[in-house]
Amino acid sequence: MFLNLDPLKSDLTKLAGILNQFKSELVQTKLVEMFFSGGGVPSAPADAPRRKGRPPGSGKKAAAAAVGAPKVAGKRRARGKMGATGALNALIKQGYFKTRRTIADVVEACEAKVGVAIKVTNLSGPLARFVQEGRLNRAKNKEDKYEYWAK
Repeated sequence: MFLNLDPLKSDLTKLAGILNQFKSELVQTKLVEMFFSGGGVPSAPADAPRRKGRPPGSGKKAAAAAVGAPKVAGKRRARGKMGATGALNALIKQGYFKTRRTIADVVEACEAKVGVAIKVTNLSGPLARFVQEGRLNRAKNKEDKYEYWAK
């Protein structure tokens, strides 16, 4: 049962000098386990799948936090161009909706009176919201198209 412990003792002394270079106790323990198991240094397989996508922490939230820009809830930043809602507000202020207007008429008026080119698809949502809020009325005409007017 008793073996010659002198070679083992010298090996452990050499190993202790190497292990003490690592500050992490976990790393030291793993190295001792590898030494006694006779295993070599583990290496990553050559055909290991690589992670796809952006590296962690590179998203927009991390960039905003890094800049230190405080977020203000409920505030929107000013845009350079006027959108569909702004154009509708301008037309209401100008009194454009005193008479009944179809959505095609509103699109033309946005270009002519406000100077903003807006598609019908971008205008239908704000028009429906204005009707729901009670700022405009809506009814179908004889051609089965909706007409909008101010109250």
